[in-house]
Amino acid sequence: MTSSAQRAVRVFAGASVALVFVLLPHPSRADEPAPELMARLAASAMHIEAMRTRVNYTIDGRLESLDGEGQTDSVKELLARVDADGKNTKLVVLKYVEDGEDKTSEGQKTARDTAEKRRDPKRQIHMPTLAEQQPRYEFDQVEVDKADPTRVRITFKPKVAADDTVEGSGWVDTRTGTVVSAGFKLSRPPMFIDYVHFTVEFAAPTPIGPLVSKVNVEGKGGLWFLFRQHFRAEAKLSAFRVVP
Repeated sequence: MTSSAQRAVRVFAGASVALVFVLLPHPSRADEPAPELMARLAASAMHIEAMRTRVNYTIDGRLESLDGEGQTDSVKELLARVDADGKNTKLVVLKYVEDGEDKTSEGQKTARDTAEKRRDPKRQIHMPTLAEQQPRYEFDQVEVDKADPTRVRITFKPKVAADDTVEGSGWVDTRTGTVVSAGFKLSRPPMFIDYVHFTVEFAAPTPIGPLVSKVNVEGKGGLWFLFRQHFRAEAKLSAFRVVP
């Protein structure tokens, strides 16, 4: 099992849940979002969190490793299915290709090995708009969409940065109380990681509301000038089915 296959499967699996725009500076005049809107966003976030255990879907992903000039150096592609049973989810690799070479069996083994390892709960990221997460963050309503005044941009930043917090902003539909898209970065990237940025679109219609339809990730890091890595990934999610 190569480390590149392990890294690719982890990136694709991580990008699927969870939840970058360029982070613009806060205007001098910003307002806190209305409590009613935050309550509706909390309800919507609870449905999105259900993707961890109650939603089946397909992932079609691509991971690119970039050279020092930002050009594509290596490409890994993944087609997988996430199976949920109401308590847990399992990543089932349907196809994994590394620089044109089919390595599906290797990707499947990596997915099984990863599933057996217990993830550190201290680094599990939750949506900032969840009711239990909101007290940990500061929220500001900083922009109104000129083309659609019912859409506003809300920034979020942890009051105290932690391994499981993020900071960024999201566009919100005030009519439905749902997030349309969001961009964020990890408040505390893992050791030797310079940054990891995410952009997420919530455009997948389901019986429990719009869920994640597309995720883009870009990151960079490494040990000083040795083993430096720069990558970007895209994952499209489809074929949603909610477990009762």
